[in-house]
Amino acid sequence: MPNQEYLSYLEQKEELVNNLGFSDLPVVHIAFGINNAYARGMGITVFSVMENNPDLAFHIHVFGSSLDEKSKSLLLELAANRPLAITCNVFKESAFTDLPLIGRYPQAIYYRLFIPYLLADVTSKFIYLDADTLCVGSYKELHEKDISRYTLAAVNDTERARNKLCPHLGLTSGNYFNSGFLYINIPMWIEKKTTERIIQTLAIHGTELRFPDQDALNIALEHEVLLLPKKYNLVCDIILNKVGKKTPVPEDAILIHYTGKCKPWHRWGMGELASLYDQYYAKSPWHAVPHDMPVSYKEMKRYAQALWHEHQYVKSLSWMFKYMNTKIFRKHSS
Repeated sequence: MPNQEYLSYLEQKEELVNNLGFSDLPVVHIAFGINNAYARGMGITVFSVMENNPDLAFHIHVFGSSLDEKSKSLLLELAANRPLAITCNVFKESAFTDLPLIGRYPQAIYYRLFIPYLLADVTSKFIYLDADTLCVGSYKELHEKDISRYTLAAVNDTERARNKLCPHLGLTSGNYFNSGFLYINIPMWIEKKTTERIIQTLAIHGTELRFPDQDALNIALEHEVLLLPKKYNLVCDIILNKVGKKTPVPEDAILIHYTGKCKPWHRWGMGELASLYDQYYAKSPWHAVPHDMPVSYKEMKRYAQALWHEHQYVKSLSWMFKYMNTKIFRKHSS
C-alpha cells in the first residue's frame, strides 16, 4: 500500500484525459518529474512514444508543479483518438522543505524518488523518463521483461562518465547507470525502503556528489539493478559533438537521451541528432511552438558555426557579430 505520509505530499491530482477504456491493448505506465518549462519536451517524448508503439497503450503520470492551460490543451490534442491516459500530480510547495538542499540543484531532484509510493495502487512497475528524451523504437519487449528480482532496470552511462564517477563514488562494480531512464519495480522499491536509503545517502554525501540524485541512486542501488542494453537509453550530448560531425543512431535504438545543457529544442544545437528530434517536433501538437533562440554568447557562437556549416552564410555572419558584440559587452560590464 502507498505510504500515507507520501500521499500527503500531493496538493492536487487531476485526470486530464483517459482513453484507455476504448482499447484492449496492454497498458504501459510512464512517469515524468517536471515543471511547466519542460512540458513541451515531455509532450514530444510522449508523441514519439505513441508514434513508435502502435501495439501498446500508455498511461502518462506527470509529477511536479502545475502545468499551464496551454500545455494541458496541447496534451489533450495529443491524446485525441489515441489509447492514452494522462494524470497530472502537483506536489505541495512545502513537500520537500525538510530535505537537504544540494548546491545549485532545486528540490525538484526529489520528485522521482517518491513516485513509486504514489503509483503503488495503480501499477506494479513503470518507466521513468526525463523530458529530454526521444523514443524511436518499441517498448513491447521491455514491457514483457521480468524484473521481479531487481529494484529497477537501467542502462549504463557512457564509458567516459563511468571512468570518472565510479572511482569518485566508490562504486566497485564499475557500473554507473544514467537515471534519465529507469524501469522501476514498485514492490521491491518499497520493500527495500529505497526512497529512504537514497535520501539518507544525499544527507550524508550530498555536498560531495556531482549529480546528486543520480549519484545517490547509484550508490544506494549498485547491486540491485538489472543493466539493460544501451539501446534503451542512448546518451548523446549535442554540444560534445563538433558542428557537422556525423553521429549515427544504431538501428535498434529505442530511446535517445539528449543530455547536457543544450537540448534539441534549442535552436543553436542543430546537427544530425537535433534534426531527428525535429522530425517528431514538426508532426507533434507542439509544431507551432518556436525553438528557443540563443541568449548567451556561447550559444550565439555555436549557432553561428552551425549556420555556416549549413551554408547559411549571411545569417551565420549576423550571429557571429551578435556573439562578438555580446562577449565584448560582457567583458566591459564585469
